Amino acid sequence: PGVSLMTTNTMKVTCVILTVLLTLNFEKCTCFSIKAPQATAATNKRSVRIITPSNEKDSTDNTITFDSACVANPVIVPPRSDKENDKWQCYYYGNSGSWNKNHKSFLPTGSSGLAESDDGLNSWTKIAGAEKDGAILAPSDEPNTWDNVHTGVGDVIRINNDELHMYYFGGNEEELPLLGPTSKIAGFRIRIGRAKSYDNGKSWIKDESYLLDYDESEGVFASWPRIVIPQQKDEKEEKEKEPWKMYYHSFNGQKWRVYGAESYNQGDSWTRTGLVLEGDTTNEDAFDYKGIGTRDVVPWRGGYLMIYEGVDKNSVHRLGAAFCKDSDEVSGGNAKWTKLNNGQPILEPGKDPLGTWTSLVVGTPYVVSLPDGSLRIYYCATENEDDKMCIGVVVSESGDISPE
Repeated sequence: PGVSLMTTNTMKVTCVILTVLLTLNFEKCTCFSIKAPQATAATNKRSVRIITPSNEKDSTDNTITFDSACVANPVIVPPRSDKENDKWQCYYYGNSGSWNKNHKSFLPTGSSGLAESDDGLNSWTKIAGAEKDGAILAPSDEPNTWDNVHTGVGDVIRINNDELHMYYFGGNEEELPLLGPTSKIAGFRIRIGRAKSYDNGKSWIKDESYLLDYDESEGVFASWPRIVIPQQKDEKEEKEKEPWKMYYHSFNGQKWRVYGAESYNQGDSWTRTGLVLEGDTTNEDAFDYKGIGTRDVVPWRGGYLMIYEGVDKNSVHRLGAAFCKDSDEVSGGNAKWTKLNNGQPILEPGKDPLGTWTSLVVGTPYVVSLPDGSLRIYYCATENEDDKMCIGVVVSESGDISPE
């Protein structure tokens, strides 16, 4: 769920790391008309790779090579409404086969990049950043810093036309015995930080330190943040009084769980609010028995929809969904979330509409809710242990969230 440490080899661990579930069963939503975008006949109603790792040999100028081994965790920023011919943006992370300082990579994290598209579905163009190997955000090269081994974009919030805030996570050189008492690995003491851009995402300035530390009562790290800014319900309502919400997950050595935090100063500081959602604790055959990791939360039909990654007892990752009513989303605590689709997954690796290229793992979903009521779900996937992780998208034109 965002991080799968339990697989036996590095590639499988990398693939299995981030998966988010999609199981909405709100009122009578029984048809999840989810399919691939039909821009060309070649899609054949199945999802296709829209962003792939860079190929160093085919690159004309070799300016973008940081992501030559994998790309994952799409974070989508729609075009600005008042900017003509503005682009869809996809922030993502990847690596070239290892982490910073030649540390072995167990996840597809490393540095973050940017791609742009006219319609958010097809023909994505990567934008070279100023960081090493064309990244827009990279690990620190300074010793004894909290993010000097690997980093990854978690979410991007638009503040105004040119200013964006990125919530990212990073790991340092502290070694933890996650693979056994005699096998310690670096990079998993993960914390959450923030960076700011004043040129519409082309370059980023990190805050001086992290925003949210790990908490031992939750697990060994705090990771994969998603941010929800309160919806403006009334012009007279003082929006600044409503807290921003952060959803992140941790791992205690056995299970992954989703936790919450809130901010009353537009993201400058955060206070934990406790457990938000966990996997089925009673049914060992449940698709999320081993826990819930990466997730996205969006406004949806009078409440909020969470698409999350669940992991079963065999470390298979599937996508499911949960819902909470808007009236339950209170400050100072966490709302009650109800798992949808009777607690069953809505998207599974290798099955329609995802296609065979997702057969090994799917994960890191990001949901975009459009004005016409449709939903887009962006995700990462890979076909087998020899394949490179890529980014794809499926569409629910009706906005419903249960399998056809």
